[in-house]
Amino acid sequence: MSKPKKNNPKIIAIEAPVTITPAEGEGAGGPPSFDVVAYTGGALDLAWWDAPVIVDLKAISFGKSLVANLDHDVSKRVGHVTATSKADGQLRLGGKVSAATDAAREVVESAAKGFIWQASIEANPDELLEVAAGKVVKVNGREFTGPLYVAAKSTLRGFAFVSHGADDNTSVSIAAEAANIEENDMEPEIKAWAESMGLDVDNATPEQVATIEANYNNRQPPKKPDTPTLTEGIEARKAEKARVEAITEYALNACEKQPFQMDAIKDLAQTAIDKKWGIDKFRLELLEASTPAGHTVWTKREHGHRLTNRTLEAAVCMAGRLEGHEQAYRDEELQAAHDRFPHGIGLNQLILLGAEANGYRANHSSVVTLEAQRAAFGMMGPQSIHANAFSTLSIPNVLSNTANKFLREGWDAVDMTPLAIAVVRPVRNFQQITTVSLTGHLMFDELGASGEIKHGTVSDLTYTNQADTYARMLAITRKDIINDDLGALTAVPRRLGRGGALKLNDIFWEAFLDNSTFFASGNSNVNTGVADMTVGGLEATETIFLNQTDPDSKPLGVMPKILLVPTALKAAALGLMASERIIDGTSTGRQGDANIFRGRFSVESSPYMSNSAYTGYSAAAWYMLASPSEMPVIEIAALNGNVMPVVETADASFNVLGIQMRGYSDVGVAQQEYRGGVRADGGSS
Repeated sequence: MSKPKKNNPKIIAIEAPVTITPAEGEGAGGPPSFDVVAYTGGALDLAWWDAPVIVDLKAISFGKSLVANLDHDVSKRVGHVTATSKADGQLRLGGKVSAATDAAREVVESAAKGFIWQASIEANPDELLEVAAGKVVKVNGREFTGPLYVAAKSTLRGFAFVSHGADDNTSVSIAAEAANIEENDMEPEIKAWAESMGLDVDNATPEQVATIEANYNNRQPPKKPDTPTLTEGIEARKAEKARVEAITEYALNACEKQPFQMDAIKDLAQTAIDKKWGIDKFRLELLEASTPAGHTVWTKREHGHRLTNRTLEAAVCMAGRLEGHEQAYRDEELQAAHDRFPHGIGLNQLILLGAEANGYRANHSSVVTLEAQRAAFGMMGPQSIHANAFSTLSIPNVLSNTANKFLREGWDAVDMTPLAIAVVRPVRNFQQITTVSLTGHLMFDELGASGEIKHGTVSDLTYTNQADTYARMLAITRKDIINDDLGALTAVPRRLGRGGALKLNDIFWEAFLDNSTFFASGNSNVNTGVADMTVGGLEATETIFLNQTDPDSKPLGVMPKILLVPTALKAAALGLMASERIIDGTSTGRQGDANIFRGRFSVESSPYMSNSAYTGYSAAAWYMLASPSEMPVIEIAALNGNVMPVVETADASFNVLGIQMRGYSDVGVAQQEYRGGVRADGGSS
């Protein structure tokens, strides 16, 4: 039998129908009280578990604060538990409807009108045992046959009033007077005396309360344990050593399987050691917390269907018709997505699946409420307690991963000439960086008889650059969700990708085209003579490029590789690079010499070059450039080398129905080595 396929096995919800006695004389005797027979010791078929569960009542303990709420929603408080009892194979709770909330009023008033409430306890299984098929186990005075699970040790956290359940033998009554369960009412001075000695008074049974009061009256402190013998002490230390070693070994094995979660696994293991957890409790806590991205989730309504983050991502990409999605996912992931969502996944369905994986109960509803949305993003959900959770089925991760793929489509749809003519420099922060010119006194000298190698000197010429952050936020609105419009999920990141590309072009061409002092006669890198896009213009411009010198007045030794032209000259440039021969134009049909420039340069073109919104624009000027990897005329600084923007789901501040996405990029642009290019102004003679 496999482990329970519940996203969060820490919470056991035991639901059972109950009978409620309407309150009499309500308001006369303080807040109404309740008396709940919460569990009768039988096997329970629970959502999220692949076999029945039995809670061993002998080993159940009680949390310090037991609360009652409505429908397992911690925001819908009803009251608190004041007394507990375990007898005759039953768990019984008593308490007060003490909350001043609409939920409390709903419970009391509905009961008064004859509505039959049911109860559902909430407990943490601290030690979970598996019972194999056919094996018989005796729990709560009864025999049960596997397969099933036994919560050998568990901690009660409270219970909820619900509308339906599974255990027909339980009952609840609400009355204006206190229930017939003895409360742990204790004189303040006795309680303080007991707590000073470390006793848990709030969760003491009536028998324990009587013992504490008797000890107080006789002023007899609880008996301290006898000093262990040498043998007992050694055995205790051996047991402790074995416990720590077992937890450590299990944690190391988990680290091997989940290397990206090592720090979180280490923290949880240290907690287990410090808090004296047994290996079984540690394994259970790790099972709850360590479901990595791509883990298996079994949903209440879809037993047998396995969903992973990758399957959901593939389904979204298939529904959004992402180009190349077949290469982004494995065949089995694509097949699983097709089998699970043969007609395509909807936006509502995606959100509700994430919400249910975090414990939200949709009750077969297809409507995305604010509560469902917040549950999908791990922001609420009464059954979703992640004490040390560090990786779960994550709708934010699914959205971010798929959104970044659609962002790339939007990015690629925009002119990316800057990346062809600039060098990208990774930076680690947003501080200004300085680059030294590639030129300098670096020519090798002959090695003298002494064997001493002389130091070269770099140029005094330096350039600066600095990355800044550019961002935009867009929303998938409430209307999109109501319309179940998955297209909004794919369109928003496409727009963000396009927006990032447009911003990069804007700051790039603003820096590149404003170049009157960069491409200047004083720098010997401008052609104002025969400078049109002809063979003559290419010859003249290449001559200027090759005649440039380094600080020693020696040739640069760098060859031009790129023709950068405005859109009006693109056809002419491509023709020159593709033609085998040149027509001289002196007589129709007459062929001139072979085209010596055929295939010599790569042609890059951008509409930004002739756009009047940018200083230095021109429809006639063009540039002959060196390869940016050899001598860049311009540089893009990018945080950690990431030029393309990133898109994230902004789930931290949601307070309305809708999903927000933010896209941002961290880049900067600056001119660099003027010797790396020549500007031809387009004139001819």
